[in-house]
Amino acid sequence: MKRVTAVLDRLLVVLLGIVLLGGGAFALAWHFDLPIATETLSRFDRATFAGLPDQSWWEPALAGTAVAATVVAIALLIGNLSPRRTGTVQISSEDSLAVRVDLGALARGVAADLASFPGVESSRGRAIDDRGTATLAVTVSTTPHIDIDAFTRAVEDTAAFVDEALEGAPVAVRVQVHASAHKRGSTGSDSIASTAKTA
Repeated sequence: MKRVTAVLDRLLVVLLGIVLLGGGAFALAWHFDLPIATETLSRFDRATFAGLPDQSWWEPALAGTAVAATVVAIALLIGNLSPRRTGTVQISSEDSLAVRVDLGALARGVAADLASFPGVESSRGRAIDDRGTATLAVTVSTTPHIDIDAFTRAVEDTAAFVDEALEGAPVAVRVQVHASAHKRGSTGSDSIASTAKTA
């Protein structure tokens, strides 16, 4: 998820939460005949509100609100559901030369390297944009008997190598490990470790 989308999501959740809390508190106050609720409701002219749909501006305002809400909803859906892929990162730049690294290929290379560790059954990697930070996201499936301490050290060495190879570029390495449950009647897996290094 991109950083802008994450900020908008949080902002909308906060606003919605405030509206719901306010509405719930007002409904309770009205239910118990508290003055703040009863006096507020007494100020509203029901006839005026009932006549709003007859006003000339009502239908254009309603249509504009519907269109704006639809556009915002589609934008949020695209922002949340679009692939979080990221492309390349520049590690060197001169007057006539710029060196960029394909992060997708690098993520697959990290996954292939970790796949050779004893006890690893499969490994796949991809480059994503995680809230504005380019990230090499690697998912590893292992046997339940893997030496997780030794594997964690291997991941840390790999992260250090990536940091050195990218010459301090702002790229994170995230490895998610799932241990297969080789038990009769069980086909699930558990997430048992996550290691990250941000340059």
